[in-house]
Formats: sequence, C-alpha cells, structure tokens
Amino acid sequence: MNARKITDTHNAGRTRIRALIRKETRQMLRDKSTLTLGIILPILLLLLFGFGLSLDVRQVPVTVVRDSSSPVTRDLYTSLKRSLYFNPVMANSWKEAEHMLRTGVTDAIVRREMKESPDGREHIQIIVNGRDSNTARIMQRYLEGAVSHWVLLRQSNLSFLSGGIAPEIAGRAIAETRIWYNSEQESRYFLIPGVTVLIMTLIGTLLTALVVAREWERGTYEALVATPVRKLEIVMGKTIPYFALGMVGLSLCLAAATWVFGIPMRGSLLLIVAGSAIYMLVALGIGLLVSAAVKNQFLASQIVLILSFMPTLMLSGFIFDLKSAPAIAHYFAHAFPATWYVDLMQTLFLVGNAPEVVTRDLLIMSCFAVVLLGLAGAKIKKSLE
Repeated sequence: MNARKITDTHNAGRTRIRALIRKETRQMLRDKSTLTLGIILPILLLLLFGFGLSLDVRQVPVTVVRDSSSPVTRDLYTSLKRSLYFNPVMANSWKEAEHMLRTGVTDAIVRREMKESPDGREHIQIIVNGRDSNTARIMQRYLEGAVSHWVLLRQSNLSFLSGGIAPEIAGRAIAETRIWYNSEQESRYFLIPGVTVLIMTLIGTLLTALVVAREWERGTYEALVATPVRKLEIVMGKTIPYFALGMVGLSLCLAAATWVFGIPMRGSLLLIVAGSAIYMLVALGIGLLVSAAVKNQFLASQIVLILSFMPTLMLSGFIFDLKSAPAIAHYFAHAFPATWYVDLMQTLFLVGNAPEVVTRDLLIMSCFAVVLLGLAGAKIKKSLE
C-alpha cells in the first residue's frame, strides 16, 4: 500500500507540473511582448552589437620569458616596467608563459626566439592575446612602441620592415608580432559571445520577473494557492517554459555567430550549451526571486534591470576590459554571475577547452543557480499574506 501511495503521489505531482507548464506556455504564447523579447530582440541585439568598440587600456599584463643567455629580454623587461601602460612579469620558461596566456593571467608574451634566422639576427617575438580584438590592437601598438623607445635609448639604428613589423634591435634582433585566438582582429569575435550573455540575461530575468507578480496583480494567485500544488512544482512550472525559450534564443545566437558572423567555435559545443543552460537557471532564479518578493510587475522589471541587465552590460567584461578597471570594481564585478558566463563563452569560442577556466566558471555558476533557485522557492508562499 505504501509503494502504491508513493507512486500515486508522484503521478499526481507530475500531472500538476505538466498542467502548470501548459498554463504558463499558453500565457507566454498569448503575450506578444514575451515572444518579441524572446525571439525578435535577440536578432536585433546580434545585429547591433556586431560592430566594434575602441577602448584604451592601461596596466596591460605582459609576460617576458627569461633568457639567461641574452641581455635582450632583461633589458626589455626593465623598459616595460617603467611604462604606465604595462605590468610586466618574468616567466622562467615558454611553457609557463603559454599557460599564463591560456588562462588569462597575462595578455601578451615577449620572448627571444631561439631559432636560427637566415639573416643571422636574433628575433624578439611578441605574442598578443587576441580574444578582444580592440584591446589586442592597442596592446600590439603599445608593445611595438615600447620596443622602439627601448631601441632609441640603446642608441641603435632603427630599421623598419614593411607591413608593420617591429624595428630591428641593435642591428641583431627584430620583434615580430603574432595574434593568438583572434588573428583577424575582428571585434565581433569578442562581442558576439558577450551579446549571447546579454540575451540570455534578458530572457531569463526580465520575463520570469513578471510571472508571479502578474498572478498577484490579476488576482489569479488565489486560485493557485487553493490548489494542492507545491512550491517546487510552482518553481518548475514557472521556469521550464522560459528555460525552453532561452534555449531557443541561444540557438539563434549560436547560428548567427557561426553562419552570419563566421566566428570560430574552438571549444566544445556541448560545453557551450551546458554552460548556457546553467546560466539560464541562474537568470531564471534571479527573475523568479524578484517576482515573488515584490509582487508588482513594473517594480520587478525595474529591479531586474538594475540587478542583472546593467551589471551584464557594464561590469561583466562584455564591453569593458575588467583588467583595466580599478581593483574594487574588478572584484565587485565578479560578484555577478554574468561575469563568469562572459568569461566562459569567450574562452570556449576563441581559446578552446581550457580545463581550468571552464571548470571554474561552470562550478561558480552552478553555485549561483542552486542558491538563487533555492531562495526563489523559499520566497514563494502558499498563502495570501
């Protein structure tokens, strides 16, 4: 009898959840503004943010590979240290420097190439992180300018090669620049993954911020309370339709990124979808929590715009480089889940499956999702108080 009772209870729960999902789906389909925000707006944002933005940078982290056999790198490190635009560090090996570039600790590498040159001269290689094309271009110019200034200080004869190659160093060495991860230096390679974060934030937070508040304003929450539906079932019924709509928005973003803008997807598609699904749960948790707390659609929409949309736009690293921000702003930005999602998407699109970065971002977003959905479920009440 107990097993049958448990089975009947589970079946009743599934029936109630399906009924709530059907109700919310029909409500979503009847509301034209919901479909506009979930489908039309992503297309418009993708088109608008496919253009680049130029921003200045300061204190660029640069890694200089230590070379005990030549004074070139040691002298250049000292020269970079005196500049306001660079924050150089020394790496003991090329492998260490490469790891720092892959994990985002540094944005550029300066090293003396060990290969023999046909002209018998040493070469200084400059490798720039090209995930943010605008920042990469600025870093490239700054580094080439720093090398030129260093050459002048050494009273060397300048000899520039055609095509923007850096100058000859002391008649023996020249600097060559390579852009990693975004060799074309296309700004859309950096911006489109960020637009995906913005779209997922809008769909997840703004739409779910209205669902419970709408029930309170229309007086239908009384009927919902009178049913045997449970808190968890309300959460699931209110979030699953919008989760599906968010995945549709993600599909539009990925299709546009690949086929319209030609952005390379160097990381795993499965990881991109998994990370996006986790972040969608985070956004749904924010919206549902605000909706259950304020019980007013207008106020709920304003709160989620302040708590989610504005931080996503200004503090996530989507447009502005967080490394150039003041330290307090840099740490404050990482209190928002969108910052970690932007980092995850840009890494998976442009760098690839960097295990340390991907694992860290997925775990942090999962913690955000559990906490926010838990708080939303606790805030939803089965009473009219």
